Amino acid sequence: MNKRFTFLVLLICLACITTSAQTVEWGNPQKVKSKAFFSQIIGENSSGLFVVRAKNNSFRNNLIIEKYKYNLTLETSKEIEQQSNSLIERIIVNEEGLMVFYVIKNAETKKQDLILTQYRNDLTIENTKTILTFEGVLDVDSKLLIKQSVNKKLFSVIYINSATEKTNSVFNTFSFDNTFAVKYNRKYSLPYTIKEIKLKNVEISNSGNVYALLNVEEKNKRDRFLKYYLYAYTSSTDNMVEYGIGNDSTIVTDAELIVNNYTNTINVSGFYSNKFDNKVLGTFYYLIDGVAEKIEHYKTTPINHALGNKIMGAQFNDGASTLSDLVIRKLIANSDGGCTIVAEKYTETKQSYTYMLNGFPQTGFRTLYTYGEVLLLAKNADGTDRFNQLVKKNQSSLADGGYYSSFVTLLSNDKIGIIYNSDVVNEGDVILATINNKGDLDTKVLIKSVSYYATILPFESKQVSAKSAVISTLKDRRFTLMRLTF
Repeated sequence: MNKRFTFLVLLICLACITTSAQTVEWGNPQKVKSKAFFSQIIGENSSGLFVVRAKNNSFRNNLIIEKYKYNLTLETSKEIEQQSNSLIERIIVNEEGLMVFYVIKNAETKKQDLILTQYRNDLTIENTKTILTFEGVLDVDSKLLIKQSVNKKLFSVIYINSATEKTNSVFNTFSFDNTFAVKYNRKYSLPYTIKEIKLKNVEISNSGNVYALLNVEEKNKRDRFLKYYLYAYTSSTDNMVEYGIGNDSTIVTDAELIVNNYTNTINVSGFYSNKFDNKVLGTFYYLIDGVAEKIEHYKTTPINHALGNKIMGAQFNDGASTLSDLVIRKLIANSDGGCTIVAEKYTETKQSYTYMLNGFPQTGFRTLYTYGEVLLLAKNADGTDRFNQLVKKNQSSLADGGYYSSFVTLLSNDKIGIIYNSDVVNEGDVILATINNKGDLDTKVLIKSVSYYATILPFESKQVSAKSAVISTLKDRRFTLMRLTF
């Protein structure tokens, strides 16, 4: 009887270990071709995984689409058909295949059109159609965003174009169903020029509401700075509301936006300072009721000394020191209506050096990319702190654009995973740090460098389902896809 009981306990323990463990699967190594040096995981459906390859990291023309089986075996590849002088804006995976959106100037109307080409799962073209024609001149610099709702039933196209009055611009929002029939389109005048304003992020709720976070370049007698605004359009009331983010005493240094479809709320959160610089004094938090169209909670919280000491050590205790160079990488909606800021300490430093050319000294410049600690700041629904956590890392590289630096974010049942290279210059381990909803941190080696040389490419990777992420890597210096199941 005791033996049977002991065996049963061992089985239960083994099942618990298997459940909490991560499984790593590798694809076949590939030679990296010069015409497809950069890659991007687009998404996955029941037919397979789709990856885009490109010669540069803009991913806007001359793209190759690759389809992989679930076991990461390459099934087929094809160059994306694209008209000359067109620029790809976005590629979305759905169950039927791919949707490729691109902008091109119409030779007859002299206006710019947004074109949709739909590909089947076998990468053959199903149809091509014009989604909309842009009014005015569409700026090529981040003034257009295409978003799909979480339930995949709605699409929104949001863009800003110049107005007749040179001091103004026009905010445009178009909503479509999943057959791309127009549900509504609205235009709103903004008191800023096209060069002053930028679309930071746009989210669409499952009910069809659109939320756009904008920053506007402003200046006073001494400083040039950014001000943030949230524009919230509610389809049921056909109403647009502008929310100013921050105030005169809390100058926003960075901000992000997320929609919570379960609570019908919107979170806007980020960092603030009291000066127009990159210093960070604390966090700000907004909770907006998407139904009542009003701010439910607004709170500012100074960075506490315990967290500051973790990042800066004794320097933070002198009272004059502050945190700096924090960039928000992701804002995560929590199940209770709050949110979690995932930020990274990031700097670029220009360095000069001297070299000889034909016997004469020349001066050149190169950029040092430094990706430091990852900071996680979880907020309750009322804006109070739930926890603050720090993932320590220090990645520095020269003249590579930070290609192997930063991290991959994984989300699973209110747990957050952070995957990163321990060393981006020499051969090092790949680390997985997991933070639960209480803020407890667990760090372990995901891939040991003694087994084989493997470096992940964070900016080319993506979580493709609730329990799976596909990560681009260089395994033994050859491009290899890796699936992480958790």
